[in-house]
Parts: sequence; structure tokens; C-alpha cells
Amino acid sequence: MSDETDSEVGVPSAPAMEDRAREDQSDLAGENILSFLQKAAGLAEGNSRYAVDIAQRLSDQLYAAENRVAQLEARIADLEAEVQHYREKSERAEQWLSKISNEIQQQAR
Repeated sequence: MSDETDSEVGVPSAPAMEDRAREDQSDLAGENILSFLQKAAGLAEGNSRYAVDIAQRLSDQLYAAENRVAQLEARIADLEAEVQHYREKSERAEQWLSKISNEIQQQAR
């Protein structure tokens, strides 16, 4: 008779209480997992933004370095042309000096 009285009054039986406790634990575990996933997603987003920022800075530095290399290559080409110009002038001057030296030697004989 006491079983009927308990179920009529609304007092849950021991198995029903255990089921409810398991459901509560499952809910809590699910909430914890969702919380961890949200934290992980937030960290991943922050890491992604950080990586993109670093990549952008490196890209900017690479672009600047490439421009500098192009400028230096152009300057090298200019300097090489200038060296060639002075080399040719020097060779012409040596030729003239050789001619003048030969003339002086012929006149001295």
C-alpha cells in the first residue's frame, strides 16, 4: 500500500531519481563540452587573426624588400654603365699617351 501512496502523492521512486540524476549529469557534461568548444573556437579565431596579421606584415616587408632590390639592381646597372664609360675613356687616354710617347721617342732619335 505504501507504493501506491508514494506514486499517488508524486514522490519519485529511486530509479526515477537516478534517471533524473543521470540526465542532469548529461546536461552538465553537454554544457561543459559546448563551453569548451566555444572557448576553443575563440582561441582559434584569435590565433587565426594573429597569423593573418603576421602574414600581412611579412608580405609588406617582402614587398618593400623587393622594391629595394629592384632599386639596387637599377643602381648596379647604372654603375656598371658608368664603369664601362670610364674604362673606355681610360683606354682612349692610354692610346693617346702611347701615341704621344712614340712621337716623342721618334723625334728624339
